[in-house]
This record gives sequence, structure tokens and C-alpha cells, in this order.
Amino acid sequence: MPSEYIMYLSILLVGSLAIAGISVTMMAINNTMEETAIETNMENILQNIAETIHNLINEGQNQIYLGALTITMQRPISLPEEIHGEPYEIEVTSTVSSYSLKATAAENEDVFVTVSLFIDPGTISISGTISSLEPAPTIVYEYDGVDVTITLID
Repeated sequence: MPSEYIMYLSILLVGSLAIAGISVTMMAINNTMEETAIETNMENILQNIAETIHNLINEGQNQIYLGALTITMQRPISLPEEIHGEPYEIEVTSTVSSYSLKATAAENEDVFVTVSLFIDPGTISISGTISSLEPAPTIVYEYDGVDVTITLID
């Protein structure tokens, strides 16, 4: 009789451990999928901003080739305020060979995405930061007759 009691307790313990293991695994999968969804949405937003920047550069170069002495163009961009309940920030980073856009979740800086613009820093100056919570983010293209500057403005 005592051996049967120990056997039943052992089965109950093994079952409880199995349920706990499955629960922990499901929670980890849920967290990973949420981070992946946030990163995917951030990457889509950065790709749209990169496309806008490239279009501005092409428009500006066409105007310069046609003889424009100064140019100021602004492109408002629409951003979702939050991605899966997380506000985020977009900033321009640069290396020796290229600029990049980096989106970072405001509450969890470990969640970020970087998209390269493939634009040489020697030809154009790109800078700025945009917060997703700001009402009217804008990309500004300026040409003063010598230098071209692109700025991300809240």
C-alpha cells in the first residue's frame, strides 16, 4: 500500500513538472514572437522612411541638375504611435561608408532594428531623431548651393 501511494505521488509530480515545463516554454515562445513582431514592424517603418529619403535625394538631384541654386523640400511621414503597445524612437547613425536608420523600443532598448541607407556620408549629411509619440514627424531636404542636408525632425 505505501508503495502504491509513492507511485501515485511520483506520477502526480512528473505530471506537474511536465505542465510547468510546457507553460514556461509557451511563455518563452510568446515573448519571442512578440519581439519578432515588433522588430518586423519596425523594419517595415524604416524601409518606408529609407524609400522617402532616397526619393528626396533623387528629386533634389534632378532640381540641382536643372539649375536650382537653393532647395528646401519637406516630406511629412506618418508613423504609428506604438507597435504592440511599445513607443519607439528612430535615429540616424553613420559609419565611415554609410548611414543607417535605427529604431529602438523606448521601454526595452534590447529590441532594435537597423536598416542601412547605402548613402555615402561624404556626399550628403543626414542626421536627426524622431520619436513615435511626436505628432508631425518630417524629413527635410536642404540644398544651399554647396551642401545637401537631410534632417529627420519631430
